Amino acid sequence: MPAPPPARPDAEARDVRPLWQWTWPLLGAVGLFLVVAAVTIDRTGLLEVGPRPWRVLVTLPGHALLLYAWWRMGPTWRRPRLVLALWSLILLVSPPLHSRDAYSYAAQGWLMSHGLDPYTVASGDAGQAGLLVGIHWFRTTSVYPPLSLEIFGVISRLFEQNLYLSAIGMRLPNLLAIAVLAWCLPKLADLAGVRRDVVVWAGLLNPVLLVQWVGGIHNDAVMVALLAVAFLAAHRTGLRGWRGVVVGGLFIGLAMSIKQSAAVAGVGVVALAWAAAHPTLSARSRTWWGLAARAAAGGAAAVGMFALVSFVTGLGLGWRNPTAGSPLQATSNAPISWVASFARFHELLPNHQIISILTTFTSLLVVAGVAWLAWRLGPRPPSSVGQPWLLACGVLLAFAVLGPALQPWYMTWVLPFVALARPGLRLQHLFLLVTVLCVLLAPLQDVMAPYMSMGVLALPAWLLWRRLRRDDVAVLQRDETLV
Repeated sequence: MPAPPPARPDAEARDVRPLWQWTWPLLGAVGLFLVVAAVTIDRTGLLEVGPRPWRVLVTLPGHALLLYAWWRMGPTWRRPRLVLALWSLILLVSPPLHSRDAYSYAAQGWLMSHGLDPYTVASGDAGQAGLLVGIHWFRTTSVYPPLSLEIFGVISRLFEQNLYLSAIGMRLPNLLAIAVLAWCLPKLADLAGVRRDVVVWAGLLNPVLLVQWVGGIHNDAVMVALLAVAFLAAHRTGLRGWRGVVVGGLFIGLAMSIKQSAAVAGVGVVALAWAAAHPTLSARSRTWWGLAARAAAGGAAAVGMFALVSFVTGLGLGWRNPTAGSPLQATSNAPISWVASFARFHELLPNHQIISILTTFTSLLVVAGVAWLAWRLGPRPPSSVGQPWLLACGVLLAFAVLGPALQPWYMTWVLPFVALARPGLRLQHLFLLVTVLCVLLAPLQDVMAPYMSMGVLALPAWLLWRRLRRDDVAVLQRDETLV
């Protein structure tokens, strides 16, 4: 008889669950029902009206229940995709959670569907749809690259007669992106030599992705899905050599056409492609010049694809117009945005000068941070391939943290890929802490400024960090839960 096939990586440590333990997915569902019910009941029309104080007393415990259910299920939970589908279903027709970005998407889609240029016409001028745009972006033109605008236009045409449906219909591309990520992550786990179930639990079922991509309807989901495909192309052994870095670069260009921040992930693509090709390279090819040539090829592919999309759509680089919105116009979790708000409130300089100065400053910070990470974690020919996955996560995190704004959904750029980097205990604890904070900050920031909500969570976060460090809890390879 033939030998039985080897166990799949995601079959490790699985056990037969008692029926009562299925209460954890149901507990998460209850939390989401509480959130959706509170947000729906508290709506006073579609216009921008602050929530009543009681809402956070319901939504905060709802988010906490979801977070706790996710933790108690753990990496060894069977059928995590089924749980994700159940939880996503609850959010499908919910009003946008914790952000009005979906209404901005709908307004820009309205402009596209009516033959108007979102790079020259303010979002607030998009007919009735423009009335729903958040106050910070009402008089600004679009900052999103062309592929995002084309997607907004397609969704708007599907639901043009209904203002509400044209906004929540923006979930459709995000659901497709989640499906792509669900396909990519197990394959990336195999290539990285990491358990599939750990990667899927940490990077796909993660509550931050659910709340921000399905609930909040942020188009970061599409960008991250394209990044996952780029990483997969770069890392696959079948695309060793130049093909991996070029194909990965093409997908980076597509991701940049969704959000410009995807550009920094090109550093990770080059590092992954170099690591995949390294065993087959001759000694003469394992040089700094060889690495630089591959980086140039990947960069050219990314820029070429971005330019092609900009040309084919006919929208060009209008997102660079001075009328486009700046992340510094709204206060976020980034201290640099607090400086901008302070300077604007006290009229220390004209608003355009404040934005220009601080944008330049943060750009330099991002460049310096990426360069430092590339030097510390990147490949060092001829022998070392560095830590490519840690570098890929690090550069995305650097852009999020050192850039002009920091929102809870920016962490979704990094969280899907953290387990692939095989982080040590300290980084595992940081991963869990960031997940907890991003989930709980979302409902708090509905009713208070970001710096106040961060202050509210400061002590609980410190206590959690101390507990994790004291007990040496293994977050990503654990067999038991922390209770």
